[in-house]
Amino acid sequence: MRYPKGSIQLNPSRDLPLLRQILHSEFITRSQLFEFMQLNGYERSRNSLDWRMRRLIQRGLVTQQGATAGTRDVVYSLADDTAELLQSMGEYCLSGRGRPSDKNSNQSILHAVGINDIHLRLIRSRLLVRWTSTMQVRSQNELTDYGFAKDYDAVVTVRTEIGEYRFALEYERTPKAMKYYRAIAASVSKEIHIGRVLYLVPNYDLLRFISRFFGNGQCAVFFGLVADWHSQLLEIPVSSASSKYPIPFRETLNGIAIRPATRALNYRLPFD
Repeated sequence: MRYPKGSIQLNPSRDLPLLRQILHSEFITRSQLFEFMQLNGYERSRNSLDWRMRRLIQRGLVTQQGATAGTRDVVYSLADDTAELLQSMGEYCLSGRGRPSDKNSNQSILHAVGINDIHLRLIRSRLLVRWTSTMQVRSQNELTDYGFAKDYDAVVTVRTEIGEYRFALEYERTPKAMKYYRAIAASVSKEIHIGRVLYLVPNYDLLRFISRFFGNGQCAVFFGLVADWHSQLLEIPVSSASSKYPIPFRETLNGIAIRPATRALNYRLPFD
């Protein structure tokens, strides 16, 4: 097949996985992209990845930003036309919708980079069965009759010694207005498709602030520190409205008898 001058032929086994990963990450650093490709068996060489990215950037399929404060690495995102191309090829996404404005782009980049790190930690552990990105969640919520109660940052399926379990993931870097959390708590209380939500936050103060808005409900909401996730994964100590003291998150998935976390923590959640 002949291609017009200036066009690009996409390699389905090398280029398309790159584009799909950038699509579902929304923003991703060079190092994160290489690790995703390496762990998933698509790429072994950084030089090869860099060549492919230069090629995709030159053709306007990918946008590159300089190192953002907090990343120390270049950041990639997809051009709108590329997202539409992938959508036409069967990807579950809403191209051009829900994309961050310039005003909030730095915050959105750091949020996406944090989610990528959470995702990569699971892949390395080999506990991950399925990761449904926020892009896919939004597509399901807006285009189908079986959507979730909110646009979660991800819906995650993991394997434990007992079986496979699914939970929604929320990553909160900075506090938002109280009305935001009241609205989220009201939405999550109506969740019927998933039984657990895990909120990961950077510090105890933010954990205490957010947790006060969530009471007991059909969908249990748990709160833990993102640093503990990276060091302990499913053993991360979490708290909820029904458990004022930390317990390992794995036990909330397995549904076995609840016991305190082995590591004492110096906080108590403000549930009455």
